[in-house]
Amino acid sequence: MLNRSRLTTLAPLGLVAAGVALAIAACSSPAKRSGFVPEDKPDAGFEGGTGFVPGATPCQGLECKRQKCADDATTTTITGKVYDPAGANALYNVMVYIPGGPNGDADLPEITEGVSCETCASVALSPMVSTLTNTKGEFELKDVPVDKDVPIVIQVGKWRRKLKFDVTKSCDENKVPDREFRLPKNGSEGDMPHIAVTAGGCDALECLLRGIGIDDKEFVPGADTSGHIHVFNGSGGDFPNAPQAGGSGANLGELWNDQTKMAKYDMVMLSCECSETNENKGGEPLGNGAQPPGARQAMWDYANMGGKIFATHFHYTWFKNSPQQDWQQVANWNASGGGSGAYNVDQTFPKGASFADWLVNVNASSSKGQIQLTDVTNSLSSVNAPAQSWIKKSDNEVRYFSFNAPTAAAPEDQCGRAVYSDLHLMGISAGGASFPNGCPAPGGLSAQQKALEFMFFDLSGCVQSDDTPPEPPH
Repeated sequence: MLNRSRLTTLAPLGLVAAGVALAIAACSSPAKRSGFVPEDKPDAGFEGGTGFVPGATPCQGLECKRQKCADDATTTTITGKVYDPAGANALYNVMVYIPGGPNGDADLPEITEGVSCETCASVALSPMVSTLTNTKGEFELKDVPVDKDVPIVIQVGKWRRKLKFDVTKSCDENKVPDREFRLPKNGSEGDMPHIAVTAGGCDALECLLRGIGIDDKEFVPGADTSGHIHVFNGSGGDFPNAPQAGGSGANLGELWNDQTKMAKYDMVMLSCECSETNENKGGEPLGNGAQPPGARQAMWDYANMGGKIFATHFHYTWFKNSPQQDWQQVANWNASGGGSGAYNVDQTFPKGASFADWLVNVNASSSKGQIQLTDVTNSLSSVNAPAQSWIKKSDNEVRYFSFNAPTAAAPEDQCGRAVYSDLHLMGISAGGASFPNGCPAPGGLSAQQKALEFMFFDLSGCVQSDDTPPEPPH
């Protein structure tokens, strides 16, 4: 319990196989209200004092606690910052909103488990008020109700935490104490996506998730349902008791050889295996550009149905050696450049410019638009539309890119997303990491690892065109 403003956490919503997005009618316009509406006099505050205005819908619940200030330019606000689960790094583009409807947060749609086709345009939350965090993680909610235990939701994709906050100052700023608003670090604090991670011999993306603050108890081997982070062993991976992600012949593995298995997870994170190891991904590539279907077809199907893919270094094979031409052509796979040193952030699109700002704000960059990186590999030269570069030395030395899927669909119909990184989380020379002792401590990410944290939460969110600035939830 806080001294200045009380903040509590509600129990998370249960996960179900399908979720329903609710659309709730808006209350009367501010012009119809004449001031604070006492809880015991719901008719007050409306024209005529009867609660009935022709053509208007009477307010409901907390809507009736919103106040009209004497100065039209003044409003009651809630301000604060939103952090990652560790409470270490403030996050960009997190939705912050007060739920609408008579029952507030009780009317929120349930979070679906597993792959779902979620575009930003399809997310309908019908909030009373809403906003997005900026590149410093800051938010401001305007025209909020004055009351105790005002419900506030922070959300990015299927990361969602419901909080309560006392709004005590009418027509003034109400500040949330710093680091009180953060995403959930375990299932008891809120909703979390189900993520499949493959441990590899030359990288360990499971360590990224520990570094952003997810509790160790959430990491489980394979399809174990007791946690949200499901770890499989790729080639060279050594997560305790984890099954193999893929294989060949009779041993097809437990993850990527079947898109129905991958469909249980909202995201698949693929740690570098030190080589392409195509033998565990559906067989060696055939001659004349032909490919056996196997896992590489399943991965393409997974993305097109709304899955999210995070791949590092040699996992370029999913794209370069895909049986589908559109994935083969997202990049020019002739190696160029690489090595440690200064790299540039591509600021030619809205999120790229925000990424550059964010890196400075979290002390991962001392000069906007540049970041120092180590052990960067060189799997490609340039990218082709619809792929978008994020980090590069030049247009012919791209080191991180993304694209939405299906690639041939209109932007408003794309709900899957893939990102590729020649940046290793742990550094390729360090090899795979032993979990948890070989991983960064929660909140202990390096500058290079913070860059991957930004990419991870961007991948976690709803899908929209990279050419479009993010908009608050509606």
